[in-house]
Amino acid sequence: MIPLARRIWRVLATGFSFALFGFGGLAFTLFVVPVFRCLPGDARAREFRCQYAIHKCFGWFVRVMEFLGLLAVEVRNVERLSEPGQLIVANHPTLLDVVFLVSKLPQADCVVKRAVMANPVMRSAVVASGYFANDPGDALIEACAGRLAEDRTLLLFPEGTRTEDGRLGPFRRGAAHVALRSGRPLRPVVIHCHPPSLMRGQRWYQVADRKLRIVLECCEAIGPGEMPAGTGRGAAARRLSSRLRDFYAKRLQNLDS
Repeated sequence: MIPLARRIWRVLATGFSFALFGFGGLAFTLFVVPVFRCLPGDARAREFRCQYAIHKCFGWFVRVMEFLGLLAVEVRNVERLSEPGQLIVANHPTLLDVVFLVSKLPQADCVVKRAVMANPVMRSAVVASGYFANDPGDALIEACAGRLAEDRTLLLFPEGTRTEDGRLGPFRRGAAHVALRSGRPLRPVVIHCHPPSLMRGQRWYQVADRKLRIVLECCEAIGPGEMPAGTGRGAAARRLSSRLRDFYAKRLQNLDS
């Protein structure tokens, strides 16, 4: 296929994919969520059903994009994600990072932007899944630690948002605070997208000239460590967050080389 024709195809296929995602989200809210609410079980069971359905839908969506030739996803050491009750953290280079990860996690509690909670199309699905809004403060830290105490898997993005240039951004300390509060180790997943695409500020039609190669590297867990005597939790969180960011910087450098 000549370059111009290939580019036109990639733009059309990308537009179709995002339209499919939007219509699928609307259908999920209108038809799936009400049915799940009518099924027997407590709040935990309803949340797990909804999270599993989102996991399956995201998996289908990724397969559609792979079938269209838009991307190829490689997951390394995926078996490390199967353990329940994990605190999974990931860098955030692309718009679809949560889709890639949740497609591999049958159960995952997520922290979403307050704007997503307010979106009338997405709100019902987000609430039904038991997701949290990213409101600052100790209440969110306690809620996240509580989910881990129930042996539920929690997914966090320490950068908080995508960076405009696709490079690693500054890490917020929320994930470190959750690790210290819960005593659970961090399970880093390093996400690499080549060529860089779907970045913050980038329009959907600004597509790459070739298929995206997405690599999800599931790494060994990083323990929060012991706080030295006299060390406050804030200082310990800064130290752990800095350690985590250094880890990501080195792993991404290795993937790029």
